[in-house]
Amino acid sequence: MKTRNLILTAVLLMAGSWAGDLLAQTNLNALMKKCESKDKVNVEVIYDKDRKTKKPVKEVITITFSTKDNPKLLDEFINAFQKDKEAAYKVIESKQNGRVLPSFYRFSSGTSDISYSLDDLNLKPGYKDNEYLLRNGNIRVTKIERFEFKEESEWG
Repeated sequence: MKTRNLILTAVLLMAGSWAGDLLAQTNLNALMKKCESKDKVNVEVIYDKDRKTKKPVKEVITITFSTKDNPKLLDEFINAFQKDKEAAYKVIESKQNGRVLPSFYRFSSGTSDISYSLDDLNLKPGYKDNEYLLRNGNIRVTKIERFEFKEESEWG
């Protein structure tokens, strides 16, 4: 009886930590998914696969939108970043125009490493008032997910 309870407790603890990893960026994932069906939101997806095994190595999703066309979407992203902040293991924020904005959040989920970045392109050198570079909008949110990520091998 004691052994069974001990095993059950261990299994529940492991399942809880695994579920915590999966829920790490729930709000950001949901908002990224929502943007795929929104009007006047540009979505670009890049998939990288291993040449030999054809297994996915990396997925990059970039969402670009204009605050003129989607005035509430930036606030929705800022709120999603704030809600998922505690689960991130790396957080970079910057103060722009008197407002603290998320710049870069990194999460770990099982063997995947997931990073999100938010950029106001009007504040980047060379972008301001450049109609060609800003054709898809002035706000860019990027999600990079690396599968089977081994930090030691990736960074030395």
